[in-house]
Amino acid sequence: MELFKLDPGLAIWTWISFGILFFILWKFAFPALIGNIKERENLIAKSVDNADEIQKRLNDINTEYAGIIKKAKSEADSILLETRKESDILKKKLLLKAEQEASDIVKNTKDKMLEERESLILSLQNEIADFACDVSEKIVGSSFTSDKDRDWAMELAKSL
Repeated sequence: MELFKLDPGLAIWTWISFGILFFILWKFAFPALIGNIKERENLIAKSVDNADEIQKRLNDINTEYAGIIKKAKSEADSILLETRKESDILKKKLLLKAEQEASDIVKNTKDKMLEERESLILSLQNEIADFACDVSEKIVGSSFTSDKDRDWAMELAKSL
């Protein structure tokens, strides 16, 4: 048995079968395949165009986003600066008010101290006058209970 033997009848029928198959494929299968390939090619081209458009929109959005962020930072900085100015003004007002209240408290305290001092001096003078009357009464032996005696004792205490 020879494997590689040329048989002219078999070769002709092989070529005829190949021609019929090629004709069927060329008439029915190839147009559908080529149509699918062109459709796929158009879809890919459209997708690339869409991707380019999306990339442009994305760049525009990124630019807009950067502008919005910059504007927001600027507004935040201006708000912060304004708030700092207002807090400084409020701080100065509060310090001024605190100083005023402190000076009022010191003045009131000084006034009260002077009143108490005067009250203590008056009380001490009365005590000295009573003591002078009591001592004079013991020394002299008579009572110093009249208003005139009492006034004399007060004048004596005031002169001390």
